[in-house]
Amino acid sequence: MLQPTRSKVGPRGRVTVPVAIQRAIGLAEGDEVIIRAVSPGVVIVETPQAIKDRIRAGIPDTVDTGSLNAAADVRALRDAEGGRLDHLNASQNLTDPDQPASGVDPPS
Repeated sequence: MLQPTRSKVGPRGRVTVPVAIQRAIGLAEGDEVIIRAVSPGVVIVETPQAIKDRIRAGIPDTVDTGSLNAAADVRALRDAEGGRLDHLNASQNLTDPDQPASGVDPPS
């Protein structure tokens, strides 16, 4: 890890990133960076690739990445959730299957 380095806000609000830091993180002239304000006085500067890598790191690996199918995954999660809800509804309706879970009579 590099030592912290001071820089000043220059004309038109520009801040220079020291060359040693640029080299350490692989920045070159003309590279795009994303700047986020985290809290007063704190910013994060990231490359788009660093953001993509961070997001991908949170996605679990699949057995076969070629068979990655987001729609099928969402359906499977929904079906699994539906099964849990069916079980929950069944346990709530043990007293009277015709009585709604809210305890209010259904409209006639």
